[in-house]
Amino acid sequence: MILVGVDGSPASRKALRWALEQAVRTGDTVEATMAWSREPEFVPAVSLGVHPHADSPARRHPARELHSIVEQVRATVPGAPDVAEVTITGDAGTALTRASRQADLLVVGSCGHSPLAEVFLGSVAADCVRHTACPIVVVPPEA
Repeated sequence: MILVGVDGSPASRKALRWALEQAVRTGDTVEATMAWSREPEFVPAVSLGVHPHADSPARRHPARELHSIVEQVRATVPGAPDVAEVTITGDAGTALTRASRQADLLVVGSCGHSPLAEVFLGSVAADCVRHTACPIVVVPPEA
């Protein structure tokens, strides 16, 4: 199984595309995982004229967001397999590292351009490179 981290960024979309193309070649299954942090919600005791909007972080729907991203990217890859979609509340690096114990390959996107590993890879990719339990592919921004 190919595990791919998705956060909605262009880098993660490239990683998902790479994983799907690889799965077409190898016949592997693909699991897209989105980790997210639940933001605390401000709820005033008395209405201050502030009303939460449907698109506020407290109203975010990660499973719908992930499904939309997967469908958009799958549409660009001829013969793309179905994708298992998993959303996890928590730190992305930790979630992907744990999930990598059940994977044959982990794919993440890189967003940085600095020679420093943390900045070049991004903190999630750097975490995964250090701690993953399976081989990892880091898809660079220019891929």
